[in-house]
Amino acid sequence: MLKDSVQKEDRYNIRAVERALRLLSVMSDGKPRTLRELSDKVGINSSTTFRILATLACSNYVERDDLTGAYRVGIACLELAGAYMESSDIRRIALSELERLRDETKETVHLAVLDKMEVVYVEKLHGLHAIGIMHSQVGGRAPAYCTGLGKVLLAYTDQDLVRNYYIKTGLYRYSDATIQSVDALLEHLEKVRAQGYALDLGEHEAEVRCVAVPIFGMSG
Repeated sequence: MLKDSVQKEDRYNIRAVERALRLLSVMSDGKPRTLRELSDKVGINSSTTFRILATLACSNYVERDDLTGAYRVGIACLELAGAYMESSDIRRIALSELERLRDETKETVHLAVLDKMEVVYVEKLHGLHAIGIMHSQVGGRAPAYCTGLGKVLLAYTDQDLVRNYYIKTGLYRYSDATIQSVDALLEHLEKVRAQGYALDLGEHEAEVRCVAVPIFGMSG
C-alpha cells in the first residue's frame, strides 16, 4: 500500500523543479560555489545546471558573483525563510522560553527539528558571552549523530530506521570525540533516553560543548 502511494506521488514530480530544489538545498549552507562544483555536487551536467541557475537568478533565488563566477542563494530565499519564521508555530510558542533560558544561563540557545537524519536549526539566540566559535545558523543543517540536539532527537526515533540509515551512510569523523560505529551510537542513544538529555562534548565542533533536551508537545 505504501509503495503504491509513493509511486502515485512520484507521477506528480516535475524533474526540473526537483533539480532546482536540489541545487538550492546544496547552496543552503551559505558557501559560494562555482558552476562546476554545483554540477558535481548534485550530479547534473554543467549545461543543465547553468540553465537552472540562470532561471533561479531571474527570480532572485540565486545570485552570481561577477568577479569569481561563484553562485550563492539570493534575497528571495531570505524572504521565504522570513515567511517560514513568521508562520512557525513551534518557534513562536518556544521563543519566550528560549529567551528565558538564554538570559538565565548566558549561553547560546538553539531550537531544532530532525529532518532526514539531520538537525535543522529553527531558532538560535546568541549567548551573552563574547564567543564566536559556533557555526550553527537558523535554517542551517548539522549531522544528527554527533550533535547534542541531533542525538536527543535520534534517541526518540525508530531505532531500526536509525541503524539502517547509518549502516548505509557511515559516520564521518569530525573530531576525536565523534562516535565511530553504529552499535556505539545506538548504545549511546539508549543512554540518552534513560537520562532524558544528550551531551555533545566536542563531537562535531571540537571546541563546542552542548546539552540538549527533547520537547514532546505543546506543553514542553
